[in-house]
Amino acid sequence: MGETIATIVDTYALMAEATGEITEEARGVLDDVRRKRVLGVIHPLITYEFLTQYYRNRLPAFDSPREALEFLNTYFRTENLTNDIATVAADIKVKGLTLVSKMSRHLSSCDALTIALAKTGGYRILSGDQDLRIIAGKEGVVVIW
Repeated sequence: MGETIATIVDTYALMAEATGEITEEARGVLDDVRRKRVLGVIHPLITYEFLTQYYRNRLPAFDSPREALEFLNTYFRTENLTNDIATVAADIKVKGLTLVSKMSRHLSSCDALTIALAKTGGYRILSGDQDLRIIAGKEGVVVIW
């Protein structure tokens, strides 16, 4: 059958799906994750951001934070963040600050960690976040959307 494609699904993509603002291409990738044709990957800071959105009442499909967490655990493999990944992320964040600040934009720590994990793990990223896409491209990471 071939090798399974691994894709980090960013909080932006999860929220766009929840609010119906996702593109058809991105929805197709998420459908492939649900069908186990694509390995969906997240990290703990994505979980944190997703649950923060639950507590802000932006995830009406879930009745409890436990249910939202079970959703993540069902469909996504959670990668651990290491000090080596954090070191790469810090470098990406500092380089990214220079680039995106010229455009009056901002690269979040979560996005820097997502890019670092993708870069070190050989993953692609699913996200519509413009800041993440700009910096990931500069780092040689493929972003779908």
